[in-house]
Amino acid sequence: MFSMRFIMATHRRLALPAGHGWGWAMELAEREAQVRRFVEEVWNRKNYDAVSGLYGEGYVGWNGNGPAAKAEAIRSYHQAFGDLHVDVEEVVVAADAVVLRSTVHGTDTGGYAGRAPTGRATKEWVVNIMHFEGDRVVREFIGADKLGLFIELGVVDNPWQAGASARGPEEDV
Repeated sequence: MFSMRFIMATHRRLALPAGHGWGWAMELAEREAQVRRFVEEVWNRKNYDAVSGLYGEGYVGWNGNGPAAKAEAIRSYHQAFGDLHVDVEEVVVAADAVVLRSTVHGTDTGGYAGRAPTGRATKEWVVNIMHFEGDRVVREFIGADKLGLFIELGVVDNPWQAGASARGPEEDV
């Protein structure tokens, strides 16, 4: 889980009051476990009821508010990529935030973003920064390799393919 060096570095960053004890280390370890369970239960096992175990009623998302909106966003990915699987690559935990770096694998059998299914296998990196109030996520920021995903789906050409110019299109004339 956590190395002692990580725990000591985190303890200094958190600037916890004297006498706080080491209970905070267990809280951080539990938060990491909570996020890992969420990925396994919801993303990998499609148990949408488990969304409310991590996302609170106060959650504000890009597609709506509350756990139901988050569950719907995840469900849409499962509809597009029927065999979707998320691998947790790294979890960084702080006092009120978690950074989750993961890799999402799936085959486009349902059509991503309203497009016709391609049948192509995809792999996309994703970074979530989840902000907590208590033990629930209330907001998050998500960065993902959408360009790479669209290249894999054949939606856009790979600008780095052999023979492609490294210059902009206005310089190719």
